[in-house]
This record gives sequence, structure tokens and C-alpha cells, in this order.
Amino acid sequence: MNPTDKAKTINGLMIHLRDDCNIRIGGSKDKLQLTQYGYYHGYKGYRFLKKRQNVIPYRNFSEIIAVINYDNALKKLVYPALMFIEMAVKNFALEQIVPGMKDKSIDNIYKTKMNDEMSNSNLRLRRLRLRDKLHSMLSNSYSHDSSMVSHFYDRGQEVPIWGVFEIMMLGDFADFLYCLNKDTREKVSRALDMKVSYDTNYQLVANALFTIKALRNATAHNNIAFDTRFKDRDANKNIIKWVEVETGISNVKFEYFSDYIALIVCLLKHVQYPKKMLMNFLREYEECIDDLYKELPLPIYNKIVATGIKGKIAKLKTYVKK
Repeated sequence: MNPTDKAKTINGLMIHLRDDCNIRIGGSKDKLQLTQYGYYHGYKGYRFLKKRQNVIPYRNFSEIIAVINYDNALKKLVYPALMFIEMAVKNFALEQIVPGMKDKSIDNIYKTKMNDEMSNSNLRLRRLRLRDKLHSMLSNSYSHDSSMVSHFYDRGQEVPIWGVFEIMMLGDFADFLYCLNKDTREKVSRALDMKVSYDTNYQLVANALFTIKALRNATAHNNIAFDTRFKDRDANKNIIKWVEVETGISNVKFEYFSDYIALIVCLLKHVQYPKKMLMNFLREYEECIDDLYKELPLPIYNKIVATGIKGKIAKLKTYVKK
């Protein structure tokens, strides 16, 4: 639509979808759903896969609604799991960082837990920037009356690392793990039972969190997620290998949502998420897939869902039961 065109009414948008987009739409139900979801979010965002040139060949408005419902169901499924992973990994990390430390401030951790590989200027700069960013986050939280931050600053005390973790975003936490000394990173990896021979620098945990960070942000802000358009980095080769070895699933590339499901399952298992709840998680994911299959023509379904999805889910169930 040309930005100078007059805004269309719902009836006008329905005519536009029929005449210009070749999508069958009509009746009070379709009109209500278009009103509820909106043209720009409910159609414009879902009309393609990843990139605008990859147009999905819808024929009925009900197919668009099916994809919207699928996307919403996926976000509803993974958001609590992602929050649990973030909370659990932070607590596992604290158990490896805090014991024996009297001064648990960011500055002391920077001095004592981020002080190896001093010849690596890139890492040193990254650590400096992280320290400055965390201080900025604390001052910003204080200016916005964060009771937890105020509790310490109003008493002339530094906020301890566990308090900083409370306000730290997932991406910043992943960067924090990345910047820790190598021996501390190894302790975190061992605590999570993620120490593997090919992770020689003990960055597997940090890279796993970097991988799910964009998905976490997409779900938190209700952005479109079903086609992994949120992906903001190439998949780390060790994360790919780890997921494949853990689950027995091959060709993990993080181009389909199912690969993120596999990574989430692996992380949940390593933070000792209850097995029964993990199986429920997979059952709900399978229901999302089945519901989409019932609502879409096979050519469209095959564009959205990874080939061999049932086999992948079966392997994840076997992995969970081990």
C-alpha cells in the first residue's frame, strides 16, 4: 500500500485481500478475526517466511489464522521454559562464583574473576564494557526506584552479584559468563554437566544462552517467532554439535523452530528440570504441530515445519527418558 493512500476500512481490507492477494476471505467470522488481529500484524507479518520475498501461498484467510495461532502457541509454550532456564543457570553460576568471596560486588568480581588472559586485548575490552554496562544498569534501576537496588545503595553498600543478576538481561548474563576466567567457566560447565571435550574454552554455556537470547526477546515482546526470523547470529558450531550428540538429531542448523525446541530441552535437562514436565513440554509442542497440520495444505505446512518433525520429537522423548 502506498503511504499516501487513505487508510482502508475493514471491508476495504477484505476486498484488498481478495482482489490483490488472492486470498478467500468473507463473512462475519473472517471480518471479526481480521479486526482482532489487525491487517498489519495479522497478515503483513505472516504473509512470508523469514524474508519478504519468501511469500507463503495462502489461499484462505483461515490458513493465515492457523499460522498466527501456531505462532502464539509456540511462544506461550517456550516463554516459561526460557525463564526457567535463565533463572536456573544464574543460580548454578552463583554457586560457582560466590563461595569464599567476602566482597561480592561487580568491581571485585571484575578484579578477581575476570583477570586471566590479560594479553587478549579484545577480551579485556569486552570485560571493561560489560563492567561499565552493569554499573549503568544499576544506576538506571536506582533512578527508577528499584527497591532491591535502593536497599543496598541507600545503606552505602554495593549491590552484590546476586542482586545484579536480578536486573541483568539474558544477553548480558551470557556475556558475563563469557567474560569469566577460564577456570570459573569450567566450574560452571561442570556444575551443569555440560563439560565436553570439544568445548576446550568452556564457552558452551554462554553460547547456548546467546543462541536462545533472541528467541527469548521475541517471545517477551510478542514478535513473530514461528519461522525463526528473530535469529540474530549464526549458530555456534559447538552448540550444533552438542545438541546433535545429546539428542541424536542430525542437521541441526537453527533454521527451523524445532532446533530451538531441541536446545531448550537439552538445557532444561541439564538444569534438572523434572522429567515429567519435560515430557509434558514435548507433548504440548507435538500438539502445536498436529493442530497446524490439520489446518494447512501440505505444501504450506512443509514450508513451515521441519522435515521429519515426528522423528525429531521421538528422539527428544527418548533423550528425556534417559
